[in-house]
Amino acid sequence: MRMDTPIAGRDLSLWPAFGLSLGVAVAVGLARFAYALLLPAMRESLHWSYVTAGALNTLNALGYVVGAVSAYWLLRHVRPNQLFMFGLLLTCVAVFVTGLHSALWWLGAMRGLAGIGAAWVFACGGALVAARYQASAGLRRVATGLYFAGAGIGIAISGVVVNPIIAAMGDKSWPGAWLALGVVAVLAALWPMQEASGISGEANTVSRGLPPFRGLMPSLLAYFLFACGYIVYMTFIFAWIQAQGLSWQFGTVAWAGLGLGVAGSPFAWRQALDAWNPAITLAASCTVTLAGALLPVFLASAPSILISTGLFGLGMFIAPSAVAILVHRAMPAPQWAKGITLFTVVFSVGQAVGPMIAGRVADEFSLRASLILGAIVLAIASVMALIGYRDIPLHAGQTSMRQGSPIYVRHSTDDG
Repeated sequence: MRMDTPIAGRDLSLWPAFGLSLGVAVAVGLARFAYALLLPAMRESLHWSYVTAGALNTLNALGYVVGAVSAYWLLRHVRPNQLFMFGLLLTCVAVFVTGLHSALWWLGAMRGLAGIGAAWVFACGGALVAARYQASAGLRRVATGLYFAGAGIGIAISGVVVNPIIAAMGDKSWPGAWLALGVVAVLAALWPMQEASGISGEANTVSRGLPPFRGLMPSLLAYFLFACGYIVYMTFIFAWIQAQGLSWQFGTVAWAGLGLGVAGSPFAWRQALDAWNPAITLAASCTVTLAGALLPVFLASAPSILISTGLFGLGMFIAPSAVAILVHRAMPAPQWAKGITLFTVVFSVGQAVGPMIAGRVADEFSLRASLILGAIVLAIASVMALIGYRDIPLHAGQTSMRQGSPIYVRHSTDDG
């Protein structure tokens, strides 16, 4: 697919979306998911239980809650691009200094700060992409998927950075691995900072309270359940791979495969992102991640793990892409940032719940049991996303989702 596409007599490039996607690579791929690679070493070195290890991801998710909720107020006073840039800066600093102290309070505080920054990046970045590609609804949907797929770049890079350090220097080298991640985060943040600074948009000084979400409750609940389920896999899958006695080199390949699956997902799902009812796309994303989550627990072989991580990555970030498209279609443009932030709040609460419960299950039973629990939640999320998909409201000028096929949606020329 070309990254520069002629639209209405001018070239509208996807490169800005790719640049902004590096913000997600930092905020999600490096700051959040890289912890899964460090969890086994930190757990051994610091003598943690799985509950304690899961608690750090819960603190990161609670920071995400704080960031998402605070964004509601902040977006009334600052522009989305300003909050995006400050969130990216906060995330970089938090990652860089995480390894400076081994005390649990310090590690928890830094995970929390990284979560706050990531929420600002994640929520505002989606609105920035929508604003940047407002001239083309079709290209905007692809750009939205490309933006969220930036997490895959961060995931793949984190495996290349962290695993060789831990393998060469042992479990006690985890502070150095965090420092290395911080350096990579700072370098990766330069391009999205530049792109965000050039996107106009004022603070939402008119809107008060919650954006309208009539008809969106099934999607909100499905997104919550998706967050509960997917984060279990992302927190414990690398520890589970190590528990199977597989090498760190294999773990790196599997982790990179997950990242590549995420990075390639907007292109694999382009038709769905462009034409499907976004609630159907959300359900399909939950189903694909469900398949990826179940595969290794029933077929614990190296090939099945590689297929699992690739499949999971292929579906994982289509869920937030579908939600962003749903918000773009259901709400007026001034409400986009706050609408996505509302879903981000729900998502972040789910992420906070998942690791603690799964950690308890892993301590009491096994890592396999915790992965099965996450898969069950993903199955429920898929069903919930299908409930009420015909009742999703459409902003004025949109073509009704009730017309025609329950999957395909006819887009009006002024979509968005």
